[in-house]
Amino acid sequence: MNDWPFLVDFARRQRGGRLALATLVAREGSSYRQPGARMLIAEDLSFCGSLSGGCLEEGIANTARKVFADGKAQRMVIDTRPHFGCPGKLHVQVEEIATELIERIESELRQRRSLLLVTDPEGTRMAAGETGDLLEKVVPPPRLIAVGWTPDMEPVLGFAATLGWELHRVLRDHRMTGDTPAVAGESIHVLAAEEMIRSFRPDAATAVLVMTHHLATDLAFLREILPEGYGYIGLLGSKRRRETLLAELGELGLLEDPVVTERLHAPVGLDLGGHHPATIALAIVAEIQAVLAGASAGFLRDKTGTIHPQAMSLG
Repeated sequence: MNDWPFLVDFARRQRGGRLALATLVAREGSSYRQPGARMLIAEDLSFCGSLSGGCLEEGIANTARKVFADGKAQRMVIDTRPHFGCPGKLHVQVEEIATELIERIESELRQRRSLLLVTDPEGTRMAAGETGDLLEKVVPPPRLIAVGWTPDMEPVLGFAATLGWELHRVLRDHRMTGDTPAVAGESIHVLAAEEMIRSFRPDAATAVLVMTHHLATDLAFLREILPEGYGYIGLLGSKRRRETLLAELGELGLLEDPVVTERLHAPVGLDLGGHHPATIALAIVAEIQAVLAGASAGFLRDKTGTIHPQAMSLG
């Protein structure tokens, strides 16, 4: 997950005003954020994103004043040791960013396409084969498709919205909505199970969560989505419910490939303890995040080597 979904949303709210882009180009020692972290700064110095744990952003935003004044990119080396106790130096570039570039990024992400950005002293732009101080592959955010309309889905979608995921809710007909409110940012679709694949092309960054509380409906959707290449498929319910559905899917000949069975996460969620709907939602979203990221979901204290992998390519 990169910063761009949040930055694009912030830029949209600025209604076409001038924006400065701050980029963590490189670091020496350790830092809270990795190279490639970005923040956008508006003319009133409000900002979105972070390059540190929160101690440097105001000062970086103030640098945008000079960028807006003379139109030239500024390079900063921030030694975090004397004042903040963090053992590192951050190399930061602040530049004015063209509205057209943000619009292009937004368009590509909306169509779930990746793109490559290059950042060097000349600025940040779409890469065209060249290298620079930093190359960033911008990928679409995780997409969560929740099948069903029940109150216990609300905290799941709420957590996912906080993470900046693309949210969709699928139901069989409008009568299923009842009095349950929609979650901000989600889109609602009335679809038959047979329409899922056409409406949501499978990709590795898409999670499908089946939460209908209706056995026949669960079966209909699982029959369509299990053989497809979604990055994550989860089913709410007990082990007994899972075995009942797997038995029926097996009779349909859908489980001959063991990968299909492994793709199904049921019962859904990590074992975090607790039985409140919000706790269950946290466990579900945490599992989806781990699976899509290819992470073990273990304790960081038990991990050997670097905690966070280097995500950016330095040219």
